Amino acid sequence: DLEKFKESITTEAIIDDKISRKIQKIKEREKHKRNKIFTNSENIAFDSNVIAVGDAVKVKGQASIGEVMEIQGKNVVIAFGMLKSTVKIDQLEKISKNQIKREKNIKATFVSEQTADDMREKKLNFKQDIDIRGLRGDEAIQAVTYFIDDAILVGCSKVRILHGTGTGILRQLVRQYLKTVPGVKHFQDEHVQFGGAGITVVDLE
Repeated sequence: DLEKFKESITTEAIIDDKISRKIQKIKEREKHKRNKIFTNSENIAFDSNVIAVGDAVKVKGQASIGEVMEIQGKNVVIAFGMLKSTVKIDQLEKISKNQIKREKNIKATFVSEQTADDMREKKLNFKQDIDIRGLRGDEAIQAVTYFIDDAILVGCSKVRILHGTGTGILRQLVRQYLKTVPGVKHFQDEHVQFGGAGITVVDLE
């Protein structure tokens, strides 16, 4: 009985091993097939000498990338966003997907660097006071809106709005507006020595 049990265990182990190896072979075949399909599709997708409908192209010497919509003999209809243009096929340069990715990355890097530069400049030039005295109500609120947006953007924690007389309409308008801004933590009259009710001091989050 013990021998039979040993034999059955050995047989099961052999079968399990065969199944495992078979599964492994199938996996390897599938992986190889996928790689082959991917490689072939990449090769088919890009042939610089052949331009077809749906390809990404750009006019030689220009940066804008468009999509081929239609081929009419030696002329090609290209869509650049919402604009369509007809260009002679020999003036076009076909763009690979990798090149599009590279150009997008370069553009994104450039934009982020530009944004960082703009932000640094904005921080350096930002003034914590705004004087809206003498402006009409709508002009004053527009100016304050831009001012508060910029203050939040550059990370300023405290600003001052000079609106004049403590009982004036500008003061009321400014305070009504400040109540609606999520980034405003608190606002109050300036200290009497520095302008009192004619200036609103705003604490930002």
